[in-house]
Amino acid sequence: MAEVQDRVAIMGNLLKTVAGKGGLATIALSAGMFFVKRVIQKKGVRTNIKFLVESLLHNDIEQRTLPDQVIMEAEAIAKIFEDQHISPARIAIDGVPGSGKSTLAKALSKRMGMEVICLDHQNMEEQLPFVQQPAIYEHHRLLRTQDIDSFDAIIYIDQPVDISKQHILHRERGAYLVDIMNFGLLKRIGDKAFALAEGLVTPIDNSFAKIKIRPDNGYNVKANLARELRAKGVADSRIVSLNREQQLFLLVEGHVKKGFMAYLNPSAYEKEFSLAILEGIGSVLNKRKLWR
Repeated sequence: MAEVQDRVAIMGNLLKTVAGKGGLATIALSAGMFFVKRVIQKKGVRTNIKFLVESLLHNDIEQRTLPDQVIMEAEAIAKIFEDQHISPARIAIDGVPGSGKSTLAKALSKRMGMEVICLDHQNMEEQLPFVQQPAIYEHHRLLRTQDIDSFDAIIYIDQPVDISKQHILHRERGAYLVDIMNFGLLKRIGDKAFALAEGLVTPIDNSFAKIKIRPDNGYNVKANLARELRAKGVADSRIVSLNREQQLFLLVEGHVKKGFMAYLNPSAYEKEFSLAILEGIGSVLNKRKLWR
């Protein structure tokens, strides 16, 4: 703590020195340019920029062949439905970014003749109407924010976060998330959201995917979540004032949060920002060029 305070004091004194020379505007411009320069050197950001450039040059960049392993997973899931004489109208797939949700959804779509609906551009803070059928809906916050009784089956891809991060970097799309998102937190909340849903867990062989078929009386997530919160001493009035994701945060992490921003790492670019400020100050004091 003392070390941090010393660094802040040193930086504050430097800023005062430069401000006395009328250099604050120059510091801001210099620091901004140094910050951008450092951030685009981060692996995730650099990989995502590469993807965006290639996307502009090649429109078919996302048209990749489905891996044999995922085709086998889809076949195994379809067999579970067939063995139980179920023709699902709607299926939900959840898992952290990079866990393979969209790839599995495409394979299942091809195998079962269902439409794939990605919810990435939907406002997950609202309750969405899942009216299209037969359809497979996929999103990394689906189970924690929505009324999942709309789905005949829910699939959760319980993949370790380190593997998911490597998959994101490999596919390149959305690679910046590796730098800014707290994957561990995202997965902890997702694990609990899936666990709270009633129904027999059926693991898929040689896969991280797990499936639950909706019981006759529903998944009962709301009641199960409220019961566990009460067991931790949370009052009913407090429970009803929170939405599903906030309740899950309170249960798992001990505090209330919600939304995509809740999973961002606040210190993701702290080092780059601090160094950029120091470089900006140095550029004024030393009157050197910004880019060398």
